[in-house]
Amino acid sequence: MTAPHPRRKGLIILSMPRSGSSWLASLTNATGQMGVVDEWLDFTHLTPPKGPKGRPVLNEKILRAARTDNGNFAVKIFPRQLLQVIDEYEFDFIRRAMREHETKLVLLERTDRKAQAVSLVRAMQTGQWRGEQPASKAPKYNFGALAQAYFHICRGYDFWRSYLTLQGFPYQHFTYEDMLSNPAPYLKLVSSHFGEPVPVGESTQEIQRDPLSSEWLETFEDDLKTYGVPASAYQQSQPEKGFANALKVLQGKPAKIGRFGYSN
Repeated sequence: MTAPHPRRKGLIILSMPRSGSSWLASLTNATGQMGVVDEWLDFTHLTPPKGPKGRPVLNEKILRAARTDNGNFAVKIFPRQLLQVIDEYEFDFIRRAMREHETKLVLLERTDRKAQAVSLVRAMQTGQWRGEQPASKAPKYNFGALAQAYFHICRGYDFWRSYLTLQGFPYQHFTYEDMLSNPAPYLKLVSSHFGEPVPVGESTQEIQRDPLSSEWLETFEDDLKTYGVPASAYQQSQPEKGFANALKVLQGKPAKIGRFGYSN
């Protein structure tokens, strides 16, 4: 009989791509005491056999990757990642973490959804998901892709609220804009949960913002006034990531549609 897993303290950040979640997580990651926030449910990290037999290995693999030496763990999850794991492994990591550990759930939203859509499309085109990563391609404005991304982002936040409500899970809500000007409420919450001192250092994450993003945002708003919302924006599934799909977007062609949407 397998020994019960030790009860730990954990943090799960629920959000959408380009919400500032990496920046926010870096504030606590730097302490080395509050888990190691990353997208541990993303398929780039997962190798156990698919199906129910892979559940124990998968759960342990996620916890091991996400924890610091003191046993605390931290994970960041986007809807697509949770849904793919449920689909492939018949396993809801959040439910198990809430049942077996002292887990704090944080929902992080970005209020400026248009700016978030701009950031998402640029990252998808260039492959530059973090400031320190080199861009593989130059970005090219695409009205349809931005509209698709906007609807995808809004559906993602709606998914998290519905998921949390249906499960009856308590959670704390923060917005990127509020945290950018004053991250103290998040830091105090997480520090209190883990029983660790409140971090005083600054994030090492570079915030990706430049004049091109402002130019795209202005053009996007002008195009919405001129053309309205394109029909492609209402797709229930969204473009898959990858070089071939990014090239289609750069060329102004329709993107390949996948079941669970963007993974980053």
